[in-house]
Amino acid sequence: MSDTRDLTPSDLSYLRGIDSPTVANALERLQLRDRSDGYIGGSVQCAFPELGTMVGTALTVTVDNAVGRPARQDGYWQLWEALEQIEGPVVIVMKDASGTPHRVAYAGEIMVTLASRLGAIGIVTDGALRDVAEVRARGFHYFMRYPVVSHANFELSKVGDPVHLDGQVVHTGDILHGDANGIVIVPRVGLADLPGAVAAIQASERRDLDFIDGPDFTLEGYKQVRGYGR
Repeated sequence: MSDTRDLTPSDLSYLRGIDSPTVANALERLQLRDRSDGYIGGSVQCAFPELGTMVGTALTVTVDNAVGRPARQDGYWQLWEALEQIEGPVVIVMKDASGTPHRVAYAGEIMVTLASRLGAIGIVTDGALRDVAEVRARGFHYFMRYPVVSHANFELSKVGDPVHLDGQVVHTGDILHGDANGIVIVPRVGLADLPGAVAAIQASERRDLDFIDGPDFTLEGYKQVRGYGR
């Protein structure tokens, strides 16, 4: 599994057709990392599940609320300059550094409109966002903890540095796969082998469900289907 190819249009099309739990299960089968690694925890919620699957390359940024002082502006423009240089689709990943994420919205309609023009398809944050109706109408993905009505005195910094979101380190360049179930990171080294692993997972789950729903179901029989106790 030494393949580290770039994310191709074919990869994107394939990944968009699979739900995130299946991707997570398939990656477990490939044994590329510990089972407790590679996904963002459940405090970061999908705001618009009706938009389906989000697949894109991460661009990370740290965000803060400059309480009692002027907000620095450099990070704001560094984000857009970096986004313009990354081949899309891109997911902006915002790490809250305020300590009070329930008091500041880090993006809304204007920033989302600009982000879209520069190749972004979604924002993921362990903080808050706003303008949910307008952003939903644009078909732009939001993954967040909650909405907050005001942008307060938000400030962006550390564009491109690794960030931690609910137990997971996210690096700029990571492939993110998200839907209503949450977000999993797809290692580039696993792209070539993922379709085969997905097919194996789907076949295994179909076998289990057919037996459980079937007329011959018994718990003892299901143990045998799963190979338990052999």
